[in-house]
Amino acid sequence: MKKALFLYLVITHVIIFSAISGPAAGSQDTLESSVLSHIRQGFYNSLESHSQTNKMIEFIESNFSETYIHGEPVLLAYYGVLNALKAKHVFNPFSKISYLRSALRKLDEAAIDGASNLEVRFLRFSVLHNMPSFMGYRDTLREDTDAVYELLVIERKYTNMEPGMARDVIEFVIDSKRLSQDRQQEMELLAQRLEAHEQLSLD
Repeated sequence: MKKALFLYLVITHVIIFSAISGPAAGSQDTLESSVLSHIRQGFYNSLESHSQTNKMIEFIESNFSETYIHGEPVLLAYYGVLNALKAKHVFNPFSKISYLRSALRKLDEAAIDGASNLEVRFLRFSVLHNMPSFMGYRDTLREDTDAVYELLVIERKYTNMEPGMARDVIEFVIDSKRLSQDRQQEMELLAQRLEAHEQLSLD
């Protein structure tokens, strides 16, 4: 899980950590700008820090109502992944399973409401890719693999992302080797096209 989470957060390096206080919980615009940036960066800082993980979970729980959290798929997905990090940081195996199951419930709900959101589906994919098979999510991982492929290659949802973010998402999917041979080749071609486009932009 560590590798998947780290690689995902590398793609958000362009986001500047912004100190915020008392976000307006009812505003989608606020969530998408300063608050979401804060959560993404806080998630990165939580990768190797149990205390930071607790801090970010507390931040979400204290600034947003349960109704609001469950009504915003991206926010709920990050809430879920932070719970997955909680599982990573604890030592007790029963606590690990408990936190991971809680994380998966949140990620599942986020993926239902945000089925066409690339960030949501990728977040769950990155967790499931590294999760032990005995958790029983093989079919869901396959669904997310298909969804991420379709959102990238067919629907071109990467155009809504920063170029570096899109490239690294694609590279992570390629490195996961979860795609069929034909889809793997299509993804590699997409990565090459994006690289060529970025190079032209720099010239």
